[in-house]
Amino acid sequence: MELEKIKLEGITNLIRQKLMQLELQGSDQKLPDVEKSRIEQDQRIVKLIEVKHKTIGQGSTYGDRSEWIKYHKTQGKQFDKKQQYEKALNEYYQSVLALNDSKLWRELGVSLIHNIQICLEFLKSPATKELLDFIIYVDKTNIKAYLKYGKFLSSNKKYTLAVQYFQQGEKLSVQMQDKEAQQDFQKQIQECRKQQSQNKN
Repeated sequence: MELEKIKLEGITNLIRQKLMQLELQGSDQKLPDVEKSRIEQDQRIVKLIEVKHKTIGQGSTYGDRSEWIKYHKTQGKQFDKKQQYEKALNEYYQSVLALNDSKLWRELGVSLIHNIQICLEFLKSPATKELLDFIIYVDKTNIKAYLKYGKFLSSNKKYTLAVQYFQQGEKLSVQMQDKEAQQDFQKQIQECRKQQSQNKN
């Protein structure tokens, strides 16, 4: 459980860092000021999540957190549609701050991370490897993550490693009887092997 806690904190910090980098672009603010402001804002949000539905002697419940996450995720999607990716990222990050246990991560966090990854790519500040590593850690049966990770590795000419991820995804798609995904993985494996043989010549 301690490893899981460290990984959850790590992914939250990674997204926070990305938001701060974006905030610093085209701004005359200094990093320590942005960092201080972001940490204070995060603490206020976490406190708000805890207090929002506080019952006697208890913190916010699973249902309260789930409601908070879904609300900010929906807000993020609205900004996504308007191509306001930085605002979308801020909303998704507010959802991430409410993800305090592995059950919530598995149920709601994985799709959130996919959304965050897409936003960061649009904002030219990707963290593909770290985010997909985390999704696979949280959900080892996430077919989409294996496909995305394999494509990412392939685009960086790491074909042998890409094939391993595609094969793992293919195995999962066979278990889940997802023929379409299985064909996608087979196509990607063939493409990688073709590239590998061309590079040898």
